Formats: sequence, C-alpha cells, structure tokens
Amino acid sequence: MSRIPVSLDPFLPRALERRWEGEYSGDDLPRLRAASPDGAGIAVRVAFAVVRGPLGEIRWQAEIEGETEQVCQRCLQPMRWQFRLQPDIALVRSDDRSSKLGEDAERLELGADGLLWPAAVVEDEILLTLPLAPRHEQCGADWDREFEPGEGDREAENPFAVLGQLRGKS
Repeated sequence: MSRIPVSLDPFLPRALERRWEGEYSGDDLPRLRAASPDGAGIAVRVAFAVVRGPLGEIRWQAEIEGETEQVCQRCLQPMRWQFRLQPDIALVRSDDRSSKLGEDAERLELGADGLLWPAAVVEDEILLTLPLAPRHEQCGADWDREFEPGEGDREAENPFAVLGQLRGKS
C-alpha cells in the first residue's frame, strides 16, 4: 500500500495491480467544501487500485467512505451525511476512439495529459451522490399536523353565499 499520489499515469505497468490508500479533507476537495455549509467538517477515506479488466481495459476500482455536514431541508438544522461508495470505472485516453467497452459501460476519459487525478475523481463521485434535499431519517416524525380544522371553520359563512345575497338585493 502506498499514499495517494497527486496524479498518476494509469497505463504505466508500475501502476497496475497496486493499491493506494489515504485521506482527504475539505482543503483537498474544494468543490465538496463549496457544496457544504460554511465551516462543515469533511473527512474522506479512500483506497483504490488500478487493475486490468476482463477486456484488457484499465479500470479504477475504489472504496470511498466518509462524512460531511449538510443542512436538513425539513428542520433546517445541521446533520451528518455519511457515504460509502465503491466505483469501478474504465479509464480511457482522450484520443482513444476505438473502445472495446459497450455503450453503457461507465468510463472516465482522462485529460490531454493522460493522467489520473485521484482527488478530482473522488470528489466527482461524492458530488454525484450528494443528496438534493438531505433530511434526518426521523425528522418530523413526532410533529403534530400543521393545520387542523378548528371549531370556527365549520360555522363560518360561505363567502360566496354573501355575494349571492348582495346580488339578489339589487
């Protein structure tokens, strides 16, 4: 096991069948920090390997787990959002137009430099699973109904009946 490099060329033989592990914080993942409330703690643990797939393709297989803070959209209070992801993505060069992979295969096209930037890929995977409207699991389960019919509501005169009476007087 090795520490996670800033970038690596996944097509080099020395990168294959090797495992990297490490941690990222909010400073390493600026887009995730921007999507979290101010001052939110972000802790991400990553382990990944670059392997050769069954069709000879190069794959990035990872285990990403961690937590960050979000704001519950029901009670507007802070909450911890925990995640555990296991992406398995085929890596392709930007100039590689002939692909043995099917159309539905998940793939990551590397940039013009041909390098894999692990922090950016980890951040992309987390942002893709970020809940659109996070909320506590039991948030609001014990709340009373917000609107209950009252006694006065049943006895109130229909406003259109009053209009009908006024119309009939003319």
